Amino acid sequence: MEFTDALVLLRDVFIVLTWFSATIFVVSGCQDLMYDVGAYALTLYRKFVFGNRERLTTEKLRSREEQLLAVMVPAWNEGDVVAKMVANIIDRVEYRNYVIFVGTYPNDAATQQAVDELAVKHRQLIKVINPRPGPTCKADCLNNVYETIKLYEHKHGVNFDMIAMHDAEDVVHPYGFALYNYLIPRVDAIQLPILPLPTDHRRVVHWVYADEFCENHMKDVPVREKISGFVPFAGVGTGFSRRVFHALEKVSGHEIFNEKSMAEDYSMSKKLRMMGLKTIFVNLVLADDKSPWWTPLYKRPGFISNWAYFPFDFTRSVRQKTRWIIGISLQEWEHSGWGPDPKMYEGLIKDRKVFAAMTASFIGYIVLLYMLVALGSYHGLFPVKLLPILTPGTPITLLLNVAACVMSLRLAQRLITISRVYGVTAGVLSIARIPVSNVINGLAAFRALQAFARERQGKTPVKWDKTQHVEGVGSLPTDPAGMGESRKQRVVLPFEELIEMLDSGDRKEVLTALNSVPRDLEPSQRLDTLQRMSGLADSEDSQVRATLAKSLGFVVWPEALGIVEKLVRDRQWIVRANAVKALFKSPDVMEIVEALLLSGDKFASEVIMRTVEQDRIARAVVFERVLAHPESIVFGQLVAKSTILEWLYADWCLAQTLPAVELSHQEAA
Repeated sequence: MEFTDALVLLRDVFIVLTWFSATIFVVSGCQDLMYDVGAYALTLYRKFVFGNRERLTTEKLRSREEQLLAVMVPAWNEGDVVAKMVANIIDRVEYRNYVIFVGTYPNDAATQQAVDELAVKHRQLIKVINPRPGPTCKADCLNNVYETIKLYEHKHGVNFDMIAMHDAEDVVHPYGFALYNYLIPRVDAIQLPILPLPTDHRRVVHWVYADEFCENHMKDVPVREKISGFVPFAGVGTGFSRRVFHALEKVSGHEIFNEKSMAEDYSMSKKLRMMGLKTIFVNLVLADDKSPWWTPLYKRPGFISNWAYFPFDFTRSVRQKTRWIIGISLQEWEHSGWGPDPKMYEGLIKDRKVFAAMTASFIGYIVLLYMLVALGSYHGLFPVKLLPILTPGTPITLLLNVAACVMSLRLAQRLITISRVYGVTAGVLSIARIPVSNVINGLAAFRALQAFARERQGKTPVKWDKTQHVEGVGSLPTDPAGMGESRKQRVVLPFEELIEMLDSGDRKEVLTALNSVPRDLEPSQRLDTLQRMSGLADSEDSQVRATLAKSLGFVVWPEALGIVEKLVRDRQWIVRANAVKALFKSPDVMEIVEALLLSGDKFASEVIMRTVEQDRIARAVVFERVLAHPESIVFGQLVAKSTILEWLYADWCLAQTLPAVELSHQEAA
């Protein structure tokens, strides 16, 4: 073959490579552009459809009665960070009604010691010791923590209404738990934005995570939720109604989290979507955040997000992303395929296109290098004159022009999205970080395919590859104004002052008075107080009605049940959610529940059903009523139209097995 023929052959090979990479790039880029357009459409939709609705405020968050929350924190070799993370929750999170369960391992003395030292000072911290030595997978640790949560409930006679997942390096937002509390149990699961903490821009690898999480959580996931209802969980910053865990136990037994997956969070989110449970992504700034609109979100105290440091170095980043790709793009594909719902297919393609996209990017860099050398040789910079790939008017030139347009639009959107969160400097630098991102993701995709193939060949099983958090635990750049209000002790006012404030008509004074009503009033004083409170049940201010229901749940006066029954029918979710919690504290609850269900009020029926479904103590009350009055048509329908009967049986089975489970934990410890 002559030298000229070799150059022609080389050019033809690069033309084929150009067609391949440009085609994949255009197709993938158009899918990403669909999300860009969808994000703007969603913003406009919210502005014009919901723009006149009252926005969420810290006052509203505080007016919701605090449900009991269990916080799950898996920790293997996290002795350097877990104590600071837990201390951050205890010191700064504006919520009181929670218990933190830290999952440790018998062969990890440093983490156990860090947890023990903190548990001495704080009773709301429980150390859990995994029966098996570490490292096991995260799902195994979480499953063991959940079993301990059930043991805790049985021992203390309580019910955890909510369960949240966080990692040992998280910086939990002060209002994160309150937001879960506000929305649950009306929704089944909530995913908050997960964002890397801002740091020195020389930490390029860490900023690559910031670029990717910004685009994913600030743009893609909200659009994805609207398209298919599928919200991929991030494994942290996630809050669940207890109903979710009851439903998962029904289909998965004790393995709530998939121990066969490297991405148990993603696997769980897909399972919930297929089960028809309502999961939402919440991306908001509280209305009382008065920062100027151009302020980056990381500086806005009312922006509720979960923050953390991600790996600073290249090697740990590749290893972590390898695990994510194996779990999301390979194992979940193998375990559950595409599923029966076509609305999810496009999103699953987005999750699984990483191999084609990274291959196209790698080839694209080689093609770009060829073009640069060809251009240089044309100008005499190289002794060998390579033949050009592009000729004006040819299809391949048109394709590359389209690809360039797509790339330009994508770069512009990337800059806007990241600037919105971290500022313009970070947005501009995100363009320069794209090659670093491609190299990391490309190597991770290659390692994932290699590891997965070796397992399929029976050579080496895929093992959990824990990412060490050597960067430590950071802190939020700003704290919300007035943070800690709900952590204050309840103030008891003198009776005369209390009545005066309830009669004042001043909204602020009325709310203060409702939050200060004591339980132990004299009968005559109680009657006077209830007369004022009864009038407030008709207030046009939903915040007053919600706080009234919360106060009645605190005092638990039998004479107040008439007011509570009225509030359970309220059109505002927060009012009736507080009221039904107050209702189930009464010994006469079932007579009122039966009357409410017979009334056919859809709002009352909704909140009663949600409460009974997630609260095993409430279910026990229902069960006793059904046994005492088996002829009751209402309660027969209540049981028949839900999974309550199955959960009642599960409650009974759990009560029979708990002593044995508890013994095994003691032996493990």
